[in-house]
Amino acid sequence: MAKRSGNNFGNFQEVKPFTPGVIKPITTEFSRGSVPDSIYAANRESAWSRWRKGYELANAYTYSNEYTFSFKYETPDSASTGNSNTVISGAFVGFPTSNKELGMHWAIWRYAGSVRTDQLTDPVSTEKLSVESITEDSSYWYVKLTGTWSAANTLPSPFYIPVAGQPNGLKPANTEIFEDRVLVEDGPIITSDTINPQTQTRYGYVQAVVVAINQDTGILTFKKEGSVYISPDRQFISPSPVGFTPGRFLITGSRYACTCQDFTHRDYSFVMGGANTTKKFFPRTNVSAIKPGRFEVTQVDGVVNNSAMTAPGVNRSLDVYAPEGFELDYTVTDASNTDIRATRDNPGVYREFGAIYKRSTSNISIPGSTAEGMPGYDDYSTFSLSTDSNSISQDIILTISDNWTPLLDELRYCKHIYALKFRDKLFPPEPSDFPVGITGMVEWEQKLVKQTEIKIQKDREYFKTVRSLSVMDVPPYNAQSPILYPVIQKLFNIATDKILIENFTMLD
Repeated sequence: MAKRSGNNFGNFQEVKPFTPGVIKPITTEFSRGSVPDSIYAANRESAWSRWRKGYELANAYTYSNEYTFSFKYETPDSASTGNSNTVISGAFVGFPTSNKELGMHWAIWRYAGSVRTDQLTDPVSTEKLSVESITEDSSYWYVKLTGTWSAANTLPSPFYIPVAGQPNGLKPANTEIFEDRVLVEDGPIITSDTINPQTQTRYGYVQAVVVAINQDTGILTFKKEGSVYISPDRQFISPSPVGFTPGRFLITGSRYACTCQDFTHRDYSFVMGGANTTKKFFPRTNVSAIKPGRFEVTQVDGVVNNSAMTAPGVNRSLDVYAPEGFELDYTVTDASNTDIRATRDNPGVYREFGAIYKRSTSNISIPGSTAEGMPGYDDYSTFSLSTDSNSISQDIILTISDNWTPLLDELRYCKHIYALKFRDKLFPPEPSDFPVGITGMVEWEQKLVKQTEIKIQKDREYFKTVRSLSVMDVPPYNAQSPILYPVIQKLFNIATDKILIENFTMLD
């Protein structure tokens, strides 16, 4: 008779000692996996883990710029009297990966100083746009730019771009980060270490976000919440106790976006996977998990086009479909449509994970600002409405928080964005939501670092061998792909019909 293994009277096994205080996941009844509990979910969504992995990524790619594509983008139709089209400088930075169809996560880095007000002119007075005066209340600073502004002589681009048929025009600079880091016209951009030769002390500067622009009066409204003051003592104070310095010129700060699933919370497909992959060719969300929201469709001459790249001169349009009352205005797209069945998915092109995670602080995350905590979850809200006792109640949508709702800097950063912040020498503060339930923090962190190093090496090898660079999408030809189109719109803050492939100039 064959001997039967297992626990029985003739085959006793060692009883493992019980260790109190060890947190174990809840296991499922019919599978080997575990049910994500609250601790597991908190650790998984931790901003600290992304911050720590980003540091390792930054170190790994410090001396390797093989997938960095620098660019200058000339914003079309943004010129005004005495001022040329606005030029945006930045880079597409690729992070090889084995869990994405075309083998590359693209992080887009828009450099600080893409806009400098000492390069903008009032066409009437011919003055450059310095900070003329500041007034304030408990919540905002009101900054008047030098010039003779009126309805007939409005602020130049990127503060205001007149558009036919759009009474409010475009205001690409709205929601931008600004810093008073230029002391004189055409002067260098100061840093936190720049010394004033007259006093032998550091200059210091202020960083804040503009939330409103009055093109007729030349007044910009900056919110105090989340602002940062870099003092002459090199202290980083948030919110800033002082406003911008009159006489200085403003520049835009760095901004970042990424196409990875962690940042976009979407899974895209270009139907390019090989036979050895388990990835679904046509991503979709189960019916039980579908949520109301907005979705995009990319088209060429009215025909749906979901290709990963397009040739210069063949420009696609981005149509956004939304439930009634949640259509996007022209500042985002010129093709916003109402669809009573609009959900967050575009079946077959991408599936959305159905959740938006926002940063737990309104700070703009530079050294000295308040450390981030656990990211906040945001979704949609409804209420039930019944016209009478005999009718079926209807769910009325009150709010929607999908990819189009939060501002770019409100979304939780991924490890790739943290890596770019470290490379930009911003050194984002360490988030406070350190993973819990870990027996030894030092040992666990070392394990995380080791796993990150191994993954970086494997992804690089996989990308160069199995992928062999042959299926890689290349900037800027992928700028109007379904995955990059909405990301670039948020980063440049211009309408999608102003994003043209031929306006990119790539730099070696």
